[in-house]
Amino acid sequence: MMNSRILYRFCPSWTRSLAAMVVIAACQLPHNCAFGQAASKETTTWKKLGFDHLSEEFSDDQISLFEGLNASRGTWLFEGETVVGGVSSAFAGRLQVSGNPKSGRLPMWKMNWVWTADESEYVMFDSIMASPQGNEFELMLFRVGPVKKPIAGRPRDSAQTKMFKGTWDTKNKVINWSKASLPVRDAQVEVDIADPKSSLTMIVTEDGRVSFKSEIETETGPLLFTGNARERIGQAPVETTTLTGKHEFKSATEVTDRRIKPCLPSQATDISLQSERGGHFARYTIAEDDLMEFLDQLWEAEKDNSAHERQQMSGEGEPVKKERMAKRFASVGWEPLNNATIYYSPSKPSGAMTTYYYDRELGMAYHDTGYW
Repeated sequence: MMNSRILYRFCPSWTRSLAAMVVIAACQLPHNCAFGQAASKETTTWKKLGFDHLSEEFSDDQISLFEGLNASRGTWLFEGETVVGGVSSAFAGRLQVSGNPKSGRLPMWKMNWVWTADESEYVMFDSIMASPQGNEFELMLFRVGPVKKPIAGRPRDSAQTKMFKGTWDTKNKVINWSKASLPVRDAQVEVDIADPKSSLTMIVTEDGRVSFKSEIETETGPLLFTGNARERIGQAPVETTTLTGKHEFKSATEVTDRRIKPCLPSQATDISLQSERGGHFARYTIAEDDLMEFLDQLWEAEKDNSAHERQQMSGEGEPVKKERMAKRFASVGWEPLNNATIYYSPSKPSGAMTTYYYDRELGMAYHDTGYW
């Protein structure tokens, strides 16, 4: 059985799966747009950004970058231009920026660029991800497109996906991007080597305006491709509550974290939570019939989507040793249940699921959830 609580801070470095890279770009923040310089602005910390688990040794150098990306969330009108062989063509469209870097395994911001060019709908998807490595975040940019807009959903052609690794230059407020090859399972597959003549520049201002300038070397010569957010026309959706650390609740109705609610029976009371970015532990009181009904409803709702069938789960409905529980919940200091029975939720393709431990004599349940 896979461990159901993998914290994202233990994710391995992307550099172990990347091939040869060459520096092809610079993403520069204007010097006159230094984030957080106004005297009236409250100092931002990693804790305020939702990273309670980071140690005191973690560098604050990238906080301004996170602030700028957070400010960009919402919907913008943007203008763009392509230049081929000295001939320019203008276009306009919408930029939608989303992401909740306070939750999930890795902080992520998604930028969807949609515009009309040559009377055909075009789209481009950028995903900026950050993974803690050492005392700072390692930055990655995944770009899909530009491609013609599919009839439904985003393009699935992996050949259209490009990946870049970013290094944050604190002094100059610059991200130096390196073209990286996408990870491949077959070691014999040749990697995609970057073209050193190509370049990518992305600018993020203090108020969240995003722009980029990309020069791509093609068979017919250089293609200059730019896009600039011009006007904000929609604010980002209100973020859902994200719990980190230890919490106590009288009833399940008080818990609003969207990651926790699906795992927690609505009849649960006297709830203790230990929540991390990669998963959570919960302890609560609940009647046996209520817990069984809750689990039955979970499996009925996901019977066609679960990676495992209920009857295939090892030990389902069987007694569990106290030693196993003691080891599992040692990090939160909870004593194991004396007469616990183990149950499982449906599982995702990644293996993420919830493991429930229930003592019918005490009417108490523990559960352990991973989000990966």
